[in-house]
Amino acid sequence: MKKIKGVIFDVDGVIFDTERISSEFWTKTMKKHGYHMDNEIYSQVMGRNAEGVISGLEEIYKDPNIDFRAISKEKVADMVEYLDTGDIPVKTGVFEIIDYLEKNDYKRAVATSTRKERAKKRLEKEGIYKHMHAFMYGDEVTHSKPNPEIFLRAAEKINLKPEECLVIEDSPAGVEAASRGGFVCINVVDMKQPTEEMKRDTVAIYDDLFGVIDWLEENNK
Repeated sequence: MKKIKGVIFDVDGVIFDTERISSEFWTKTMKKHGYHMDNEIYSQVMGRNAEGVISGLEEIYKDPNIDFRAISKEKVADMVEYLDTGDIPVKTGVFEIIDYLEKNDYKRAVATSTRKERAKKRLEKEGIYKHMHAFMYGDEVTHSKPNPEIFLRAAEKINLKPEECLVIEDSPAGVEAASRGGFVCINVVDMKQPTEEMKRDTVAIYDDLFGVIDWLEENNK
């Protein structure tokens, strides 16, 4: 009997190749205001919702003169305009794993730190929304990752216990949230190479979603 009955997807960095784009826009917007930022700094806060990113950057920079809220608003507006004008890059193996999960009767959910209006539009645009059973968005939770709230509520929506769900994550905050919630978690590597904590809190680490299919084939029959 299958232990894993459902799969919960993060979106940015797992379904869409957008974490790099987000980092580029943060770097560009910060530079416009006279501040330095790079991928290494961004990787420390990626995976969180907007408020979580702002509070994380405030903690990293410890500079009261930087108005991260205003900079974030400017960055988001520029990035949304960019993504709305063309195709959103989809990560390798997305459609293949969706097809596999559908054929093998897995429940499917999304748990993303992105706000509902924006994430839903992107998922619909790339033909992914219709393949999911449930959704949890960043503006629907009280606590950002690494708090497990978003995953716990996604599991409730597909009527499964945490231990019956596989969470697919790319960020340290997401992996920690899954672990704290009692979920099985696989790290699909995007911008952030796995830390020792991420290795401890995951059952496997892969470079793309094809590895997740292989893991389910080998471990969940």
